[in-house]
Amino acid sequence: MRIPVAATIVAACLLAACTNLAGDVTEPLTSSPVPASTGPVTTAVQDPAIAIETPFVDGDVGTPVSVTGTADVVDAALTVRVLGEDGAELAAIVVKASCGDGCRGTFPTELSYFVERSQPGTIEVTGVGADGDPVLSSVQVELFPP
Repeated sequence: MRIPVAATIVAACLLAACTNLAGDVTEPLTSSPVPASTGPVTTAVQDPAIAIETPFVDGDVGTPVSVTGTADVVDAALTVRVLGEDGAELAAIVVKASCGDGCRGTFPTELSYFVERSQPGTIEVTGVGADGDPVLSSVQVELFPP
C-alpha cells in the first residue's frame, strides 16, 4: 500500500510536533543563478536587495503583466523589464519603491508588451545596492500574446 506524500509529510510533522508553519516564513526564498549550460532557468534569481513577489516562477503572464515585490536600493529606484525568449527587451519602466536607502519598500507596476506567439520570457528587476554595485532579481515566465 502506498501512502500519499502529503499524508506522509503531515504525519511526520505531527509526530515531530512541528511548530514552524509555512505562515511563519517572513523572508523570500532565494536561489543562485543556474549556469547557462544546464538549460532554461526555472527558479528565481533573487538578490537579497530585491525580492520579486509576482509573477511566480514559470507562471503564465499576459499583457499587461503585474510585477510586485520589495526592495532596499539606492534612492528606491528600480528598473523593471520584460525580456523575450531571445533576451530582447519587450518593455521597461523605472519605478520607485515605497522606501529605500537602508529600508525595504514595496513596489507595484504593470508593463504592456507584445509577442506574436507564446514563448518563455523573463521578468527582471534591477537597481543599485547600498554598496553601489548593481543588484538583479529575475523570474522565468511564459509570455502570452494579447
